[in-house]
Amino acid sequence: MAGLEPLYAWARAAISRPQDALVCAIHWELVRHGYRCLGTGDQTGPDERKSELLPAGWEANKEVYTLRYKSTDDARELLLKAIMVEDSMILNVMDHSSQKVADVTLAVADYINSEHLDDFHKVYKNTEELRTRIASGIIAPLGPPAEKAKKEPESKKDVHWDENLLQLPPLQPMGTRAPSR
Repeated sequence: MAGLEPLYAWARAAISRPQDALVCAIHWELVRHGYRCLGTGDQTGPDERKSELLPAGWEANKEVYTLRYKSTDDARELLLKAIMVEDSMILNVMDHSSQKVADVTLAVADYINSEHLDDFHKVYKNTEELRTRIASGIIAPLGPPAEKAKKEPESKKDVHWDENLLQLPPLQPMGTRAPSR
């Protein structure tokens, strides 16, 4: 999960329970899928800016984490509620514009080594499964941000030399001529 390590290092002082580490990973997956965090709570606050970092006070309530996100293209706004129920975390995510809701339940111990909260290299386990659960349970049902789809690279066979002036055709080495027939 490239990028999670610096985020975890930045948030490390606030991480005191396994669920904090799990929220950190969930947040990073949303960032990877084209969302930026606006802040905590249900309501918009003053001076909010989209950020890849977790906002101040994100871990204040260890039973219910409430974070708001906006897509990088500003088309979607999500409200994430991560609710602890015994040893599981229920993720409830709502898209404000469409009112669509997606839910995923995660057993915290399946993804977090609680004895290693101070060591990024040991704290996470089953990261690919976690990424898949978030992608299939949250991102897919709500739909990815539109900008994410636009960024897909074009296939090479669709590029025509006359349409892309910045690409030059292959050059011949100096002093040689192409064979003539």
